[in-house]
Amino acid sequence: MKNIIIPIILVFVLTTQARSAEKETILKDRIKNVTVFMQNAQIFKEANALIPKGTSTLIFNNVSPQIHKASLQASGNGNFTILNTQYRYHASKESVKKKEIPSKLLIEINKLNDSIYINTLRISKNKELIQAIDKEKNLVLGHRLVNGTTKSDSLELLMGTAAFLRKELKELAQMQLILTIKAKTLQGHQNKLRTKLNSLNAMVSNMNIQPNNIYEHQVLVTIFSKVRTEGKVKLNYLTNQAGWTPQYDLKATDHQTDITLLYKAQVYQNTGEDWNQVKVKISNANPQIGNTKPTLPTWYINFARFTKKPLANRKYYIQKERSTSPVAAMEVEDMALDEKADMLTTYTNKVQNFSSVEFDINIKLDIKSNGLLYYLDLKKEKLKTKFQLYLVPKLNKDAFVVANLSGWESLDLLTGPANIYYGNTFVGTTVLDPSILEDTLAVSMGRDRSIYVERKKLKSSTKQKLIGSSKIYTADYSIIIKNKNKGNINLIIEDHIPVSKNEKIEITSEEKDGILNNTNGMISWNLDLEAYQKKELSYSYSIKYPKEESIIL
Repeated sequence: MKNIIIPIILVFVLTTQARSAEKETILKDRIKNVTVFMQNAQIFKEANALIPKGTSTLIFNNVSPQIHKASLQASGNGNFTILNTQYRYHASKESVKKKEIPSKLLIEINKLNDSIYINTLRISKNKELIQAIDKEKNLVLGHRLVNGTTKSDSLELLMGTAAFLRKELKELAQMQLILTIKAKTLQGHQNKLRTKLNSLNAMVSNMNIQPNNIYEHQVLVTIFSKVRTEGKVKLNYLTNQAGWTPQYDLKATDHQTDITLLYKAQVYQNTGEDWNQVKVKISNANPQIGNTKPTLPTWYINFARFTKKPLANRKYYIQKERSTSPVAAMEVEDMALDEKADMLTTYTNKVQNFSSVEFDINIKLDIKSNGLLYYLDLKKEKLKTKFQLYLVPKLNKDAFVVANLSGWESLDLLTGPANIYYGNTFVGTTVLDPSILEDTLAVSMGRDRSIYVERKKLKSSTKQKLIGSSKIYTADYSIIIKNKNKGNINLIIEDHIPVSKNEKIEITSEEKDGILNNTNGMISWNLDLEAYQKKELSYSYSIKYPKEESIIL
């Protein structure tokens, strides 16, 4: 007897423990803060929980469908132990009872079926009456007096037959018209009855349908506690379908003041979770890039007769990097808000890490899971600026402004588009490329129409040498420039002279204060003009070529 009782007791104990281990509680969690990387985002959640004694499972329900399962990390505050964390795609049924069909609805359905049956009989009877009229009409028209097969053909008989036909056919046509209209009315009524019956039957069918399963993305945190207690459970994980790209605003007031750079982040997310009132941190790191150092294989060499012919486009194999764990969980403390601030950059702190830069925004934001772009201002800086104006009067009378920026290396900029504002006017876009090696970053700022320029040809002539076999063409040009700005400017003027492609054509030039590039014929002047100062430049050139030839300028 004892051998039988002991196994039963063991089964009871194991069953009780299994049921205890299956205790699940869905937490009422919220997203506390988010770190947005260039191509991913790390979500930080937390929830308060009533923790029962023993082993139990706490559920973070409806997490992002784009979650990286290997990135799950759980922590907490309280007198309990976290045993494990796992992801689950869970299907649960709705707790909806099957509805009972109301008796009033069933009575209405029975009435409709009776009405449809009676109306069907009326339609059938009306159809038989129409057929009877057709038979009577055929009988009349088939009589011998009508079809001419009778031997009696007096005029009096013919007139009587015609009058009879006229009266009889008229009455038959009137009856047929009335029955046809009635048939259409009956059929319309029948269609309405059937439509209403179908609607009621569909309603009954829907009441009989079992509820569908609801599929949820969940994270299960299994914990153990020696006593019933309260605590706080925290969860963070990496998700894709989120990220950010840089964008800049470059604002210049005039030629004398430094440019203001506004560093912005275009944040997007389509993770399946709305970020409501969360703190956002922008990072230029990418936690999915492997950090394992690549290893070169041994490069063996031997005589050609012992070596196989190498394959085309063969490349050295580099050891595949292993996927590393995402960055560790970070906690962000709430900070008091300054209600008087009017720019987001006021709330943004830049944090320089070992291999990345983060911008910590200390106010709570709403970013919906809709794929739209949200623009966040990260940093606002004044850049040391030297403006350079370029003028090519032969092609355009407007001066083109180029801003040479220095001191930008410490801003940790990324390559991205930039909107240009000059004198409070949007003048266009450009691309900031911080990957250049120069210390100065050149940015085109658009046109400046406050420079007056006039380029004109003073004289030109072609003379034939009295002695010799050549001609000489000469031309003189004048360029007049006036600075209409209130401040001093530095201006580079560019023009050119012809370049010979034939050794029989000789070109000489004279350019006062200008620098000539003999390779491409470019002449440049570097001028410093004070406010409202006027300057005149001049240059000339001559072309010597054989007199039997002609040239095109």
